[in-house]
Amino acid sequence: MLMRQWADKRPSQPFALSAMKGVQRILLMTTTAIGDTLFSTPAIRAMKETYPDKEVQVLCQQRNAPLLRENPYIDRLHLYRGKTRGLRSLVRGLRGQHFDLVIILHSNDPEAVPLAWATRAPYLIGSGNSRFAAFLSQGIVCRDAHRHAIEHRLDLVRAAGADTADRRMDFFLPADWEPKVRGILGDFFGNEFQPLIGLHPTGSGSYKWWPADYFVDLGNRLFDRYGCRFILFSSKSEAPAAQGIASRLKAPVLTTEGRFDLALTGGLIRSCSLFIANDSGPLHMALALRVPTVALIGADSPLRIGPYQAGEAASLYRKEEVCDLPRCLNEKCGDNRCLKQIRPEEVLQVIGERFEGFLSNQDRGKF
Repeated sequence: MLMRQWADKRPSQPFALSAMKGVQRILLMTTTAIGDTLFSTPAIRAMKETYPDKEVQVLCQQRNAPLLRENPYIDRLHLYRGKTRGLRSLVRGLRGQHFDLVIILHSNDPEAVPLAWATRAPYLIGSGNSRFAAFLSQGIVCRDAHRHAIEHRLDLVRAAGADTADRRMDFFLPADWEPKVRGILGDFFGNEFQPLIGLHPTGSGSYKWWPADYFVDLGNRLFDRYGCRFILFSSKSEAPAAQGIASRLKAPVLTTEGRFDLALTGGLIRSCSLFIANDSGPLHMALALRVPTVALIGADSPLRIGPYQAGEAASLYRKEEVCDLPRCLNEKCGDNRCLKQIRPEEVLQVIGERFEGFLSNQDRGKF
């Protein structure tokens, strides 16, 4: 009710494409998870490519800042610490920028639209499905449940006349990533660590996890065939699950266990000859870094969140064959029937057919 009263006092102006002539300073909001942030990078690039003379600023989740800090299409980065922590100072800082246009690429309701409105920008563009969509200058509704998340974000900036021919995600690493990563790998593996395979067996919800036994089986088969080493990526809270897998692998395994920030994690991913992962933030980091990648997808559709114009990438998906639960993303199925249908031998076959060249040529190091 209070938001309605505020909005009635200062409604957003109706937006038409002709308004872009007077727009000079733009804020793009993407304040959720790692994957969501990376899905937004083609839209960020589109805005700067289309309007190189306009100032493009971005608001992102504080912990995701390393994903965007080196991005050349961003003129200034603002950090979102949550809906209570430091919010007043953030709003004051954003108001001080005097934005002409705010586009909400991906942020959680109910705080997304009120935060955009609080910047006092005259024009707001965001999802037409928001509960506060009436307060937007223009709400964009996606009616295709399988439209890729990258395209959905591009639809939002297309409303402002921006677009790009390149739909790939961006993740720019800092200039000093190579010596730092070389030091970590050298300290653990010595000089012999190629071919190096990255594994991410966990993620935001266990209903998205390929079975741990399958990761062990696949990893040992890959070691027998290619003599590879592994980096097993996990957060600190997921370390026990990761250690359980690492302890059963024949090959030397470096486990990250949340010890590295996203920039250094990105450098470690970039050093891999192949990356194998569940639907997770590190999966999308690997795709954005153009690392050859196998995506193991269960609950959500690869048409919506899988590899998209990503180059050397493959996804395996069996949900529609074994499960008729349309809302498993919300119900968080504990059985993982769909992922259990993706057998290790099938993944090994895909790797042999699509990615063997990256593993056989051990001189193809990333340094």
